[in-house]
Amino acid sequence: MNVLNADLIRGKRLMALDYGERRTGVAVCDEMHIVVSSRPVLETNELIIEQVLQVAERERAAVIIVGVPMYHDGRVTPIIEAIQTFVERLREASSIPVATADEAFSTRDARSIMVASGMKKKKRQTKGIKDQVAAAVILQRVLDEHSSRIL
Repeated sequence: MNVLNADLIRGKRLMALDYGERRTGVAVCDEMHIVVSSRPVLETNELIIEQVLQVAERERAAVIIVGVPMYHDGRVTPIIEAIQTFVERLREASSIPVATADEAFSTRDARSIMVASGMKKKKRQTKGIKDQVAAAVILQRVLDEHSSRIL
C-alpha cells in the first residue's frame, strides 16, 4: 500500500477511482482541494488502464488515488486482489503517481449521501451513479484526512 503524504498531494489536482468488476467510479478535485466532482463512470474492461490515463490527462490529474477496502483482520478478498493487480498495472503504465486509500464502506456511505440529498430511488438505481458518488466519497475522505493532519 502507498501512504499518501502531504507533499505528494499538496496543491495538486487529484483523481480518485472506485474500481469495480463492472464499472469504475471517477472523481476529481481542484488544486486547492475545495471542490470534489464526480465524472462519468468507466466500464471496467480490457481498456480500463487506457481509459483512466485519458481521463487523468484530460483532468490534468497529478496524482491518482485508488480505493482499496481494508479489513481490520488483514483479510484479502478476490476484489482486493483484483484492485491490487489493477493498481500494479496502472503504476506500470503511468508516469503519474498512483496511491491507494482505504475505501471501506464508501459504497454504503455513497448510498446514504444519495438518500440524504433527496435523490429519487429511480435515479439512485441508475447504473454507475453509486460508483460516481463512491469515488467522490473516497476522494473527500483523503482530503479530510489530509486537512486534519495540518490542523
